[in-house]
Formats: sequence, C-alpha cells, structure tokens
Amino acid sequence: MNSVMGVAVALQALIVLVLAAGAALVAGVSGAWHLVLGGLAAIVPNGLFALRLALHRNRRPESYPVVFFLGEFAKIGLTVGLLALIIRSVPDLQWLPMLIGLIAAVKAPLFLGLMRH
Repeated sequence: MNSVMGVAVALQALIVLVLAAGAALVAGVSGAWHLVLGGLAAIVPNGLFALRLALHRNRRPESYPVVFFLGEFAKIGLTVGLLALIIRSVPDLQWLPMLIGLIAAVKAPLFLGLMRH
C-alpha cells in the first residue's frame, strides 16, 4: 500500500479510536461501540480502495483513471451498504455516536494535509 494512503487510513482509525475513548466516558461502552461502527463504515471501504490502488500501481498509466473512478464508486456503494447493514442489524442504534464516527472517519484525511504543513 502506498505510504500516504496507508497513513490516511491509519489516521482515520486513530481518530475514530480516540473519539470512541471519549465517547466511552460520556456515553458509555454502547455509545463508543456505535461510534466505532460508524467509523468502520468509512474506514473499511477506504482501506480496500487504497489497497486496490496500490495493487494497480505498476500497470499502464492510461488505465489508472478508470480504476480510480470505478474504485470511488465502489467505495461509496460499500459505505452505503455497510451503513444500511448497521442500521438494520444493530438493535437500539445510537444515531449520534454512529454519525460522529462516520463523519470523523470521512473527514480524517483532511488532517493529513494539515500535518504536512
């Protein structure tokens, strides 16, 4: 996996885990777990997308845009699918922690740009 992509996914996981620790103090273990589930709905597809791009690295450069855009669509579809699975299968879902985890994971790569400056 490309080091920048790996760092971005690791940063997503780190931010979600830090927020989950805080949520455990405020909302209990259940709130922390729902925050982690929301984060995983974004982290897992992003990690798979990063792995797919890394596997495609030494191929023809002309094919990269197609792989990138198809991967983006697949990533969005997998995120929506995981969210639907969480909503349908988790009894008494706490929406606020779940959405905080999702948003934190989606926005975490923005901090990577700030860390470079």
